[in-house]
Amino acid sequence: MLAACSHVPVSTMWALRNFDAASVDPALLRAAVRLPESFEPQKGGVTLKIGWWRDGDENAKHEMVFALRETTASEDVAPLAGERKSGTRIYAYRVDPADYAAIRARQKEFLEEKARDPGKTHGSFGVGADACRRGDFPEGPLLTTTYLRTQALGPYLTVLKNLDMREAATKEKPLDALVPPCEKFANKAQPLTAVNR
Repeated sequence: MLAACSHVPVSTMWALRNFDAASVDPALLRAAVRLPESFEPQKGGVTLKIGWWRDGDENAKHEMVFALRETTASEDVAPLAGERKSGTRIYAYRVDPADYAAIRARQKEFLEEKARDPGKTHGSFGVGADACRRGDFPEGPLLTTTYLRTQALGPYLTVLKNLDMREAATKEKPLDALVPPCEKFANKAQPLTAVNR
């Protein structure tokens, strides 16, 4: 899961100040990831993670993680056209309809819990992307950007902007393990041709 608060634009924080993970319609959620051209998302590797917790009860955080499903629908692809950059590819995703019921059940559970014990709650969300690479790593920064759309026909908001995978690598998980060769995976996602051309 790519996560680094310093890479979240202030405009996104402001736009999502009233975002409520407990009531958002999963059918409307869309996500996208922009990767270096030689990278590809692993199949099932792009995920949506939603969490919430109460003040003073951070250790009892509720979390849901769902593998997202690739989408090439024009209404999902077209809003990403302005995010094209040379040397990159963009992939768009939606929640798998098979997961709607599970998400809505968890949302209902949270709302019932909140009604029993009102108090200040906090939410979090993230778009994760496990990628593989074709060939050697290119020179320079390996920038990854993730996006989230929470409303029908709304804009995609930048969740993490230009996170350098070289900087994300650690001693425990070096770059080769963070972005392994694609040959290890039989199935890879396809880029959005309408966005990349």
